[in-house]
Amino acid sequence: MDAPTRTAPHRPSPPTVRLDTARTQHAAAEPAHHTTAHDHHHGTADEDPHTRARTHLGRLWGVPATHTHLTTGADDTFDTLVRDTPLTPRDRIWTTPHESVARLHTLHTLRDRTRCRLEVVPLRPDGDLDLDWMRHHLDDDVALVSVTHLSPACGTVNPVTAIGRLLAPHRARYALDASHSAGLLPLDAAATGCHLLTADAFRFLNGPPDTGIAYTHPHPGAPAGSTPPPAPHPAAVTALADTLTHHTPAATHPHTDHLPRLRAALARTPGITLLPTGTRQAGILAFRHDHLDAGTLRHALARRAVLLSKTVAHEHPLHPASRTGAPALHASLHPATTAHDIDRLAHTLTEVLHAHTHPTPHPRTPPTAPALPTPRTTPARPATPTPAPVRTLPTPRTTAPARSTPATRSTPALRSVPAPAAALPALPALPAFPAFPAFPGSAGSAGPGTRTAPSLAAVPALATPTTQATPTATTAPTASGGHRPRTPPPAARRTRTAGRRGHLTLHRADHDTTPHPPPGGQR
Repeated sequence: MDAPTRTAPHRPSPPTVRLDTARTQHAAAEPAHHTTAHDHHHGTADEDPHTRARTHLGRLWGVPATHTHLTTGADDTFDTLVRDTPLTPRDRIWTTPHESVARLHTLHTLRDRTRCRLEVVPLRPDGDLDLDWMRHHLDDDVALVSVTHLSPACGTVNPVTAIGRLLAPHRARYALDASHSAGLLPLDAAATGCHLLTADAFRFLNGPPDTGIAYTHPHPGAPAGSTPPPAPHPAAVTALADTLTHHTPAATHPHTDHLPRLRAALARTPGITLLPTGTRQAGILAFRHDHLDAGTLRHALARRAVLLSKTVAHEHPLHPASRTGAPALHASLHPATTAHDIDRLAHTLTEVLHAHTHPTPHPRTPPTAPALPTPRTTPARPATPTPAPVRTLPTPRTTAPARSTPATRSTPALRSVPAPAAALPALPALPAFPAFPAFPGSAGSAGPGTRTAPSLAAVPALATPTTQATPTATTAPTASGGHRPRTPPPAARRTRTAGRRGHLTLHRADHDTTPHPPPGGQR
């Protein structure tokens, strides 16, 4: 019987903490509350989705529903309703450091077309807009003012109502961007006195992707006969109507603000630096780490199911936080964010920073030696005897006889010959050689014609049994007193016995042509 298999207990993964609502588009996460015929406050189910959505949008901003619009996004609506504004070169446009790059692109296009001036309202040292500067420089030349309600760079809430009251006596057209405040902060568009209000519905309103909302108020500075903003897909309109039906009551009532709890948790984390904000902040907090870049920190948190977004300098090029150029992390709080989510972020952030500061060394496995191949068994072969080395005698070199100078007599060179098979017997002592009689007429004789016999010293030495002398060229005296070379006789070789005188055996070469005197002094 097989033993039961034990499996590890399943541990459910922790729920995902979403703190990136202000930067990304998400589908509707919460089910829409469909209305019924008895709910007269929210409309009926048979009502047109477009009409129902505009009705809830009018209640959300406190404006007439007939002046609201459903669009594909805030940036597209702003570009459509502003780019054709009639301006002159003497007119001025005001914007703020919180402006997004998409709206700045529209304002730059309008400036290049009309040759007007584009001015940026400065910030005070505390991070708020300088209303005194606006009051001092405001006149009838200011034709368009673009302000962001909630700054997406660091969460600063601008005094949009005070700005509306400041602009009310003048001809300036007031455009307000509520892309990051719609659904997060209550907003009364009529109280602000704005003439154009745009927002994205896919952020804090939790609407479908690529949907936006807008409000327009008649203004003499608006372009006449402008193109209406682009409308979303009919299916997106239906989903947006359901979303506004659900979020309208929650957005109009204040909710628990967990931003102070988040700020305190980040301030306690070592190495975290918060980006400067104004005196009022809501929903968004940006921070950096002193040594760890934003991308690495964001990915490490995402692997632990905590989602943040990253902000870069080109998204808000006029904001002071973008001057360093370093990206920052961006935490945004949804109305459904709880205190547990904040504590989870603080705990996970501490773990990530500790893991990067004190990395755990991985155990190193010692390298395994590769298996040696099994040697193949082969039959033994008989040993082959190694032949003895053959000694090769050097070939004797034949050298030409050296020429001697008249004053030098060369020494005969010896040539090695093979030894005989048996050693020759020792020769007996030589007796005194008898003197030859003098020939008449020879030199040194008593009379003319006598010749003296050569002495024993003049006889050539006998060759030894092992070595035979090779005479070299010699010189002979000439009649003029010089010397001429004489060809040396060839080496003597053993010949037959010429004759025996007593016990001495004389040998001579067959080719010896030197005349010898016959006995008795006769030739």
